Amino acid sequence: MNLWLMALIVAAAAGIAVGLMYLVRRRSRVDHFFVEVERGAGIFTFLGTAFAVLLAFVVLEAFGSFNDAKTGAEEEAISVVQLSRTAAFFTPAERDPLGGTLICYGQAVIHDEWPAMKHGDRSPVVQGWVNRLEDGLRDLHPADPAQEAALLQLLQQEDKRTEARRARLSEANRSLPAPVWFILGLGAIVTVGFALFFADRREHFLVQGSLIGAIAALVVSGLLLVWFLDHPYENRSGSIKPDEMERQLVIVESEQVGAPQLCDSEGHPL
Repeated sequence: MNLWLMALIVAAAAGIAVGLMYLVRRRSRVDHFFVEVERGAGIFTFLGTAFAVLLAFVVLEAFGSFNDAKTGAEEEAISVVQLSRTAAFFTPAERDPLGGTLICYGQAVIHDEWPAMKHGDRSPVVQGWVNRLEDGLRDLHPADPAQEAALLQLLQQEDKRTEARRARLSEANRSLPAPVWFILGLGAIVTVGFALFFADRREHFLVQGSLIGAIAALVVSGLLLVWFLDHPYENRSGSIKPDEMERQLVIVESEQVGAPQLCDSEGHPL
């Protein structure tokens, strides 16, 4: 979500809350609702604390998943470089096709799978290069102890790449369950709505309007933060982007001069 749009939503929510406070003060038949404000303040403290605790728990959980996806994307990119360098222990006839496959894999991740993850999908093009990479590893025939050790290292690095991609894709398919959103929305409405009972025409409207506007702004900002963390591939400011894969792919391309051209600039097979 665009930052300007988020700011507009927060400002609109605060404005609506201030408008509701104004209507309640104007149409109320009494000057104030509570005979003793302390009674209402105790209930409001409980409601606000309960909502804050729930929101904090959801934000921490969502941030953990967001961070796991970012870490997975970085580890995947690093694994591509490691695979390319370890493959250098083999002959050019075996090494160059692997290098070409890794380059195509990286390009397909950047240009095909990343846009697909915005909609919770994965790229069949990337999966095709994964299958080709695994076939290439199976076709390696080590001729000496150094190559045998290199093959073992390649298999371990491939497992690491697979796990890192899984972590990246799992966040694309991850979304908060509808009951969680329902409870968060209900908590937000109750928290802001209960603050309207503190309307008191004896107080200056600027003071009470500012208070309920601040409450509404913080509540809506928290909900927007949860939504942002739950949609990490929106290609907006702060979203997870394939920057690390782009950087590491430059290294692989510079080291794989003899690699055959198996795909176009976006990773699709030629």
